[in-house]
Amino acid sequence: GNTVFVMGNPEAKAKLMLSAHIDEIALHIQNIDDKGFLHFVSDGGVDKKVLPGSNVKILAANGIIDGVIGKAPIHVEKSEEKDKALKIKDLKIDIGAESKEEAAEYVGIGDLALVHADPVALGVNRIAGRGLDDKAGIFVIGEVASLLAKEDLSCLCVYIVACTQEETTGTGAIVSAAGLDPDYSIDFDVTFATDDEYVSANEWGDIKLGKGGAIAHGVNNCTYLTKLIKSVCADNEIPFQEFISPAWGTNTVHIRQSSSDCMTQLLSIPNRNMHTQAEVCDYRDFESLINMTAKTVLALNKINSV
Repeated sequence: GNTVFVMGNPEAKAKLMLSAHIDEIALHIQNIDDKGFLHFVSDGGVDKKVLPGSNVKILAANGIIDGVIGKAPIHVEKSEEKDKALKIKDLKIDIGAESKEEAAEYVGIGDLALVHADPVALGVNRIAGRGLDDKAGIFVIGEVASLLAKEDLSCLCVYIVACTQEETTGTGAIVSAAGLDPDYSIDFDVTFATDDEYVSANEWGDIKLGKGGAIAHGVNNCTYLTKLIKSVCADNEIPFQEFISPAWGTNTVHIRQSSSDCMTQLLSIPNRNMHTQAEVCDYRDFESLINMTAKTVLALNKINSV
């Protein structure tokens, strides 16, 4: 399911991979009970605390089926139950069916279900919705490609890659990196915004919405690329933030391990409420990352012209 778009000079000696992941967390239908309720398991890091009361869209063979995840009314819950998160095995999806046979006419075992929320604008500069991890990254690399289409990239072969399966195994990035074997890789994903104080800045970095894209440091980030991107930002007055990325958690680690000798760098989009249906990002951070990446690609093209 990976999608690869090639730009620049396919015959160039230097290869650059710009990637983001196209998948998102989901639910997998495991069983249909006799009353027509759908039972499911998680596909990726689903937060069970935000599931009750949610609308879902089931990607069935014959179209999209609407459903809801219910729970016992708070009126009848025992006091010790009111503050407890339900377990996924105790939740179920109601599609309005009255029997197992009726439900099976619409939904099958193995169908995926997405927790649904329509995107909404928040104020002037922000957007909220589900799956901005990593639709935001896909948007950024698409806009970078639009800018680069107007440039001469004769000394660089650029692969724009939408990777699958980041939320589960990282297999999409592994396959892409092994097959393309790039010399440079810049991967885009979200990182925790800590300005709402739900997330500790001391633990995850002082990252604010609207203050620029976040340049990652850490074991999967090549010092050469990090310095180059920061220099590009300084030369072009592009705002940016910095943080330490753990050794796990994004496709960058899979790309580094699957390429023969690749300089890797993670660039991140500040994101609130990650892995909920109310993720929040800021357009100014998109703009920062689009500009710094396009200009970094041009710098790498110039470096490899020597």
